[in-house]
Amino acid sequence: MRNAVNKAQECSKRMSASASSNTSFNSGRGAGNSRSDGRSNCRSDRANPHDEFHGIKFVFGRPDQVPICLQSMKKLADYAGTKMNNNMCKLVKKKVEATFPKPRAPGKDPAKHVVDECRELMKRKLDKEDKHNEDKAKLFRIIMTQCSPEMKDQLEAQSTELDKLEDDSDVIGLLDMIKELVHNAGGVRNKFVVMQSLNRTLCGRGNTQRPNESK
Repeated sequence: MRNAVNKAQECSKRMSASASSNTSFNSGRGAGNSRSDGRSNCRSDRANPHDEFHGIKFVFGRPDQVPICLQSMKKLADYAGTKMNNNMCKLVKKKVEATFPKPRAPGKDPAKHVVDECRELMKRKLDKEDKHNEDKAKLFRIIMTQCSPEMKDQLEAQSTELDKLEDDSDVIGLLDMIKELVHNAGGVRNKFVVMQSLNRTLCGRGNTQRPNESK
């Protein structure tokens, strides 16, 4: 009888130890999902640092607005060339508007296959123009989205000109307006621009200095 009681008690202890071990293991797994600094290790909780438009921002009212603008122009050109096409890259980087020339008109009394070919070429030209205009409209919206509230206020203060630029999806005109605001805020040239201009002037004088003047 005693042996039976002892066996029952021993079995009960083993079951309790097993349950305690499982609880400890599950607690350890749960604790493994948390960092010592209180942050979670779950991937879903981590913010993605690689924003699609990272580094593209146009600000106003800051002392470093000019270098930020110049850097953003470069990154915008890279984005346009990588995510869109070469025409958009040239539009931002070189301010060159793509052109799509008309196909050569067929001669007098052309054959049917010549007329059909001309029509097909014209259709491709119109399709390219439509796609180009869509890309410009998209790029225009991207630039406006990347403007700070202060920059947007400055742009919207010139609503008549801004509305026309938006109607025409004039990316070059918008970038020129932003550049003008950044470089000549309030009618006063930005200090960064002034220093660059001064450095170019001094370098130019140094290059044109005669040998006997350096002695």
